[in-house]
Amino acid sequence: MRPIQQIATAATLMTVCAFQASAQGPTFAARTELVVLSATAVDKNGRPVTDLKQQELRVLEEGRLQSIVNFAEGRDVPARILLLVDSSGSMDSRLKTASARMAVIQVLYALAPDDQVALAGFDSEYWGVVGWTTDKKKVEAGFDNLKAFGATALHDALDHSARDLATHGEGRRAIVVITDGQDTASKTTPESVIARSRALDVPIYSLSVVSPLDDPDSNRYVGRERVSASDRGNALLERYATLSGGTAFVVSDFAGLKKAADLVASEIKHQYRLAYEPPQGPASFRRVEVQTTRKGIQIRTRSGYVPPS
Repeated sequence: MRPIQQIATAATLMTVCAFQASAQGPTFAARTELVVLSATAVDKNGRPVTDLKQQELRVLEEGRLQSIVNFAEGRDVPARILLLVDSSGSMDSRLKTASARMAVIQVLYALAPDDQVALAGFDSEYWGVVGWTTDKKKVEAGFDNLKAFGATALHDALDHSARDLATHGEGRRAIVVITDGQDTASKTTPESVIARSRALDVPIYSLSVVSPLDDPDSNRYVGRERVSASDRGNALLERYATLSGGTAFVVSDFAGLKKAADLVASEIKHQYRLAYEPPQGPASFRRVEVQTTRKGIQIRTRSGYVPPS
């Protein structure tokens, strides 16, 4: 049994807070009547938009306009990024191992010096490798402790990592999962994991490391003729990302890997934080949407939440 280093200690059901000022910039401190949303804005070319103001944003709950009571721009506070690396037997190839390592390095060095990073691995289990640190070299060295072996419990690992990240304070945060997208051993279902990640306000970014045969952007892609296990896994990761407010990428070469890693880091770096008072109503799932009055801009955020009963 592999020893587990715990990155965080307790889970919360819903991230809700109030705006405060601190020496490190704006933070969100505990206040249970507010709903907090992490949001990123991108232009028509997929590039992050970094200069939106509160008056340019609108929050809709179940289609009804809500009043934004607190707002923080991404650059105001450091980020916390949990790097979740697939260390199962399906990653046991020179190409996938090298690509996963390169993805870790690219994300690490696209982040700001004061951003905190933790490294976790998973096969049929989930375990911490490097606790929260600003020392990027420490995280890079920790990757060498990951050895590909065993079955793949991707959904279980995403569930664990979302709960870990949600308990480590407030501010900009995200999970970046590096995997080939295949799951063979999870006890939890994608639907239950997605529901919890939305409630915790934890965006999930995925980097699917695949061969050119499984990359839709490659001229060697064979998925037009048949749907592979990799295609199904990547479609599911796309759903995770979309519903949690993140983004999914499929990469099979260094150029694609670097572009994806840079975009992930840039989106997280410019993550907006918004809070509003939820209207009264039953404790059932509520759809949430963030819009902007600026034309040609898309806003990504979690698709909804469930208020505490």
